[in-house]
Amino acid sequence: MILDATTYLGHLKAYVNDDYIVHNGSGGRVILTENYFLPESAKVKKRRIELILPGAGIAFKLDQEQFQQSKRKSKPALFHFLDDNAKPWSKRCDFVIFYVNRKAFCADCIEFKSGSIAGSTVREQLRAGVCWVKSLKKTIEHYTDDSRKICLRKFLFGDKKDADAYLDSNRQLNADPSIRYYHFSEVQGQPLIALQNVSVQRI
Repeated sequence: MILDATTYLGHLKAYVNDDYIVHNGSGGRVILTENYFLPESAKVKKRRIELILPGAGIAFKLDQEQFQQSKRKSKPALFHFLDDNAKPWSKRCDFVIFYVNRKAFCADCIEFKSGSIAGSTVREQLRAGVCWVKSLKKTIEHYTDDSRKICLRKFLFGDKKDADAYLDSNRQLNADPSIRYYHFSEVQGQPLIALQNVSVQRI
């Protein structure tokens, strides 16, 4: 069975644990927020990025800080029947946005990164985000026969001043050409469908 994109999103909202929802897509947008530290300061700052949705949508923050800050809540395992302690599935990207774009159902995995974008951490976190989306999709499909394909992209949003040294001519990461880099200032207030990525997976 293949549901239309809007119905599939409605089912997804009904199936998932809303502890991880960071914005419900109201007002035709999602707002992604994250606390971070400047190297020269111990004071916590908050980054807030607003993105315009092409249709209905919802945003998850997989690396949810509120769980660490609350004495009453601990961060739930992404898969509650598996041990999260130092296991591959404990890795998380910062955000996953699900949204409807005309007849397509889409997911964007996004990592926020202040400072250096070198090294394998970003690649591993975004790969983990893709794995989570695939696992979520397969779980829903096994239990409901909802078999709609998801168009998935990976993005890194950062503030590195010399980022060009790590990017190819399409501003994809040299270390992983499936990841598109944007400076935070480039994406603020932009429509999601205006963001470019030459790599789109259908899962």
